[in-house]
Amino acid sequence: MEIKCNGILNDVLPEDFLELGDGRIVRNLRDLVIALERMKEEDFRLHVYGEQNDFAEWVLEGYCDENLTKKIFAVRDKGKMIKLLRKVLNKEEGKRFEKGGKKDVLRKISEMR
Repeated sequence: MEIKCNGILNDVLPEDFLELGDGRIVRNLRDLVIALERMKEEDFRLHVYGEQNDFAEWVLEGYCDENLTKKIFAVRDKGKMIKLLRKVLNKEEGKRFEKGGKKDVLRKISEMR
């Protein structure tokens, strides 16, 4: 069986979508940040407790990123996890900006208007 992994800024494959306790579906890291921001602490604890961290497992399965998985697994605080994920997203978006060049980004922004 071939393992398919996506870039950090992309959606995971549909079979790897994460369904949260409240029924919300997480398709990518941005969705996860939004879900965590809205999530009650007791709901967060349903996913992160003891040696269990559903979010770290989801990152490993969907993105095959062992480094990020280890970082997320080590975080047991919702606020710190949000901060970590925002930092990762900002870094990756910066790389995309540098790689695509200013003109490409400005073109995409103008197309959104």
